[in-house]
Amino acid sequence: MKKNKWMASAMAAVIGFSTFTLSFAPAQEAQAEASTEKAPAVTYSPKASQGGAPFDSAIANEDKLIEMLKEEGKISQDATEAEAQEALNAYLKQREEQSAEAAKQPLPKELEEAAIDENVVSDTDKPNGNADNAASASQKQEALKKGKDKGKDKKKDRKVDNVKEEKYEGEVREDKVLVLAIDFPDYKNSSITPEETDMWYEDYTHDHFQNMIFGEDGYTGPDGQDFTSMKQYYEAQSGGSYTVDGEIAGWYTADHPAAYYGANDPAPDGSDTAARELVYEALTKAGQDPNVDLREYDQWDRDDYDGDGVYHEPDGIIDHLMVIHAGVGEEAGGGSLGGDAIWSHRWNLGGLVAVPGGSSASDRFDGQLAAYDYTIEPEDGAMGVFAHEYGHDLGLPDEYDTNYTGQGEAVAYWSIMASGSWAGDVPGTEPSGFSAYAKEYLQNAHGGNWLSGTTIDAEDLDGDKVELLLDEAVTKGTNNDVIRVNLPDKETEVTKPASGTYAYFGGKGNNVDNSMTATVDLTNASSAELTFKTWYDIEQDWDYASVKVNGETVPGSITTTENPNDQNPGDGITGTSEGWVDATFDLSAYAGQEIELSLNYWTDVAVNNAGFYVDDIQVTADGSSVLTDDAEADSSFELAGFAQDKGVSLSEHYYLLEWRTHNGVDIGLDHIRRGDSLMSYNTGLLVWYVDNSYDDNWTGTHPGEGFLGVVDADQKGLYWSDESVASTRYQIHDAAFSKDKSEKMFLDYRATNGLTLKDNHTKSYDKFKDDKTYLNKALPDAGRNVPEYGLEFEVKEDSPDGTVGKIEISR
Repeated sequence: MKKNKWMASAMAAVIGFSTFTLSFAPAQEAQAEASTEKAPAVTYSPKASQGGAPFDSAIANEDKLIEMLKEEGKISQDATEAEAQEALNAYLKQREEQSAEAAKQPLPKELEEAAIDENVVSDTDKPNGNADNAASASQKQEALKKGKDKGKDKKKDRKVDNVKEEKYEGEVREDKVLVLAIDFPDYKNSSITPEETDMWYEDYTHDHFQNMIFGEDGYTGPDGQDFTSMKQYYEAQSGGSYTVDGEIAGWYTADHPAAYYGANDPAPDGSDTAARELVYEALTKAGQDPNVDLREYDQWDRDDYDGDGVYHEPDGIIDHLMVIHAGVGEEAGGGSLGGDAIWSHRWNLGGLVAVPGGSSASDRFDGQLAAYDYTIEPEDGAMGVFAHEYGHDLGLPDEYDTNYTGQGEAVAYWSIMASGSWAGDVPGTEPSGFSAYAKEYLQNAHGGNWLSGTTIDAEDLDGDKVELLLDEAVTKGTNNDVIRVNLPDKETEVTKPASGTYAYFGGKGNNVDNSMTATVDLTNASSAELTFKTWYDIEQDWDYASVKVNGETVPGSITTTENPNDQNPGDGITGTSEGWVDATFDLSAYAGQEIELSLNYWTDVAVNNAGFYVDDIQVTADGSSVLTDDAEADSSFELAGFAQDKGVSLSEHYYLLEWRTHNGVDIGLDHIRRGDSLMSYNTGLLVWYVDNSYDDNWTGTHPGEGFLGVVDADQKGLYWSDESVASTRYQIHDAAFSKDKSEKMFLDYRATNGLTLKDNHTKSYDKFKDDKTYLNKALPDAGRNVPEYGLEFEVKEDSPDGTVGKIEISR
């Protein structure tokens, strides 16, 4: 039977339908054109990755952390649920902020000495893949062929058949993962006690990790259960197009006690002091291990450094590095190590670091083998933690509220890149699948069979009704994996120009280095002055704008010489202007000269604010104007990254529709351990709203807004038995649209805090209408502020076994 869907890369248009182009470009990855101006020196070489940090709160086991904080006296033993959650959020927020600072600090001496002086890595934040090159020409041709049939249900009255799995026959990519296990002189492996973890084994053996990470038949749980391995998880989610392999090396023993690496600096809620050093020690010991051939773990040239168009070849850098440390992870309370345990994360070594004793088949570094990025997980980690961190290694962002600004985001257990890494009766053993948004990225970045489906442009519907079939998200069948509904670009006003229609804008993003330059003749002047209007929102003390003459910064009315983070280019502009302000710079020191005048904007590796705008630029010499530019006509400046801008940001926003069940890797959605009870997420049509005008999900700062979230079908608010509002993970347990009633929910936390939570509201909701509010009056953090275009998505029918849904889309 011909497949009723398209594959990625194909592109067609038939009555408003098209294939996904998969030009995934989230706001957080925006890049601006680089200028030739030299930015302040960055401590790391190459540039530090934007895709990681020494802390990942997505994998926080909140119940275990609350226990830890109570034991440490940071939360009262008799705190209410609301009080405990508030204290935990404050703790996690502080940890997140400290990790952002730690990511910008200088490297320890050991890593500096091992650094390779190499600048050929063009973009260190690229995922460990090769973008569209991962898809072969034959795959792309096949995609074009299948793009001709859109999965439209032409027989509207027919019954919906159960999902029919379609075998993938394309190329399979296999990545080798180097896994190193390391313990400590004062804390040996297998020292964890049963009271410290839900994943207790008497011995944490090589076979356990081999089976949990690479097992073809899964692995055995602590009570004899059969669980899915990370290998099986990625094979299932990729539709058979991607897999991993490798072996476990170690246990090695670190050079210092556990607290040397895991203690928090500053205490008690800073970042782990020396996690990078532990990773480097593990690499050093592996390089001296005769049983480990490190050359096997350099198979891919992620950046095509030699420009030959070949990606499946060594590049001198370990492709994937995973380190397992002895003990419980701090994200789950840390066990007996408590705050001295290491918090699981994905980060980098701060630069390309030579591996002692390692060699590569590449001649890039004279045969040396380098390491760069890594993930680190605990000895008792469940598969969900490993798979989540590995998702970062493939380039995926976190989907949760990374700054803990509110009570969660509208993702929670619906995705492994949020709370879904902890799904399952034994938390973390049955992580939920990737969000449709994450699969969209993986398909675009790595090719293969991660995602296929149909795209509809909302503007083309115009009164039409279209019925499409959706297969369950965990099975690659003959219908659509997902339906993408494109909306007109979203316009967001950042600021209004100071005058007229346009102002100059310095760009937005991380690692921006932009300028606008003009030659100004002051040869006949005895005094000179530069004035302009400016509006700016620049990361305080980390990112800077500046005015330069002949490449040197000059002081002005809005500049500062303070340099707390060694980032200021000299006389920098940073912080927030709080509206349009006047800027004045005395150029009299350059009277009698012809000068190169430039306005500059530079950002570092993390956190990007709205940016730097200038308008109504004027240079006067002896009181007479020699340069005037109001950004309305042809520019007097050579623009390198700057642009004439209306102060309005245009961004993509769209819906992703998928069909979720309790089958395959989504089985964990049916039984999520919460307190002494199991919570279930419902099945049916899950509507994701993607809004790329945001680069975070900080819902406490902007309730109902963020780059990603599900639209909750059931808007009835949930409250604990003490009448405090329940967080988002509970509010959106019944987010899927369905013709079936949801199940009643009762969660028992009486042994923990004396509270219970129940939801007896089981009404079914089978239709999404964008003229309704989905902001959740009880907790807007759990809502989505959807735009109104007259769109409706209705569940018309599902298959007898619930694995396929028929969806009507209209406007």
